[in-house]
Amino acid sequence: MNRLVANAVTCALIGLLPMAETPNGKQWIGTWAAAPQPPTPGHLQSFRNQTLRLIVHTTVGGMRVRIKISNTFGDHPLLIGGAHIARRTDAAEIDPASDRTLNFHGQSSTTVPAESMVVSDPVGLKVPALSDLAISLFLPETTEVKTTHVLAQQTSYISAETGNSTAEVKFPVAKKITVWPFLTGVDVEASSRAAAIVAFGSSLTDGDGTTSDSNSRWPDVLAQRLQKSGGRNVEVGVLNEGIIGNRLLNDSPLQAAGGDSGQSSGKRASHVLTATCWRKPASSM
Repeated sequence: MNRLVANAVTCALIGLLPMAETPNGKQWIGTWAAAPQPPTPGHLQSFRNQTLRLIVHTTVGGMRVRIKISNTFGDHPLLIGGAHIARRTDAAEIDPASDRTLNFHGQSSTTVPAESMVVSDPVGLKVPALSDLAISLFLPETTEVKTTHVLAQQTSYISAETGNSTAEVKFPVAKKITVWPFLTGVDVEASSRAAAIVAFGSSLTDGDGTTSDSNSRWPDVLAQRLQKSGGRNVEVGVLNEGIIGNRLLNDSPLQAAGGDSGQSSGKRASHVLTATCWRKPASSM
């Protein structure tokens, strides 16, 4: 009974957050998020001269967008040689009219220090609520995936070792993956009344048992209901920070189901809230 109560509390641990305000009186809110994890023991992936096309599903819309890249568990700097964002049409293909180059402090590439994260410069892009985005990251050097999200329940795509394919409409798929390497957040610009719900939890929150590519985790369903009930006036993002096997009060064992389920939700909360509400200096907005 105590375990059932603890699981219920963990799955219901959510927070409604005000977000970082921009100089024009609007603010950034999360439309998608995934909790960073170390890789599953014995399943460390490595890429070289390849592009990742990562598919994510939005919960709230906006007209400007930015992404978050994490090297939280990395022990070496992470070089991103290029990044693009676009609306996904089907599988790994994108709408070419929506393709945008992402910069970092005005540069097309960036290096993420070990145990750190970066946020891209914002770009103008109409992002509908409950839609799919494709975020493409080029990894020019041999790169071990030390920071990922293990239970993505979403198909993403890897190119062959053929260089930068971030702008390709018909992506040259060499391999499919069901994890989210390095990408931990997508934000949209919204009005001053907007907010985000952050859902903490373990397997139920993370989507264990749901059908892959169906976006049927309970935070997804919550986002759908919010959009249906409020229509175009709804400006509430729903951010899934669940990790399979995660615990509310105690850290999880290293080799829990699905990989390293990490620190307790209580310990993770402060890190998640810092990353969720993170803002750039006014000159970068």
